[in-house]
Amino acid sequence: MGVGETMTGGGADRVANLEMARGLCYLVEEKKPDLAYRMFRQLLGEGLPGLVITRQYPDRVRREKGLPDAKILWLSHTPGEDYHNPTAIGTLAKTVSRFIEDQKGEAVVLLDGLEYLVVNNGFLQTLMFVEHVNEFVMQRKAVVLIPVAPDALEEKELALLERNLEVVESPIVKMDLEMKEVGKLLDTY
Repeated sequence: MGVGETMTGGGADRVANLEMARGLCYLVEEKKPDLAYRMFRQLLGEGLPGLVITRQYPDRVRREKGLPDAKILWLSHTPGEDYHNPTAIGTLAKTVSRFIEDQKGEAVVLLDGLEYLVVNNGFLQTLMFVEHVNEFVMQRKAVVLIPVAPDALEEKELALLERNLEVVESPIVKMDLEMKEVGKLLDTY
């Protein structure tokens, strides 16, 4: 099943009309990564171990996004605990691969910082990184979520990313999610 197909189960964090198939990378097009984090929490709730790679400070992400158990790597030039240098994109690919392998191929990874990787490495290097991760994930039961602000990239760059990834357009899915949540609220009265 893919984008737009019905999902069963309940809870305010469930992402309506989106069943995430395993072995895919999802490009979540949204200005802020709210939907991507909701999708991530949903997969954690299904028992998948998670890794977040983000530009935000890890303690802040744990607190604000409600992710006490997820492993969080901070994309930062400032050395510290659980940080990763954004220009070391090759070792970042190895880190993602190793995390998935350590989980026997069943894991969820949220890459919240694609635009920052583009700034630090150029678009082509970042595209090669995404393609490498995508090919690795296809052979396993992992899921990778890559939120991106469409306005932050050139039209051609966005098209190259969309070509081999499963695209989730935030406004459509969010509207479906909100409609489902309103329906559940009405059902309780």
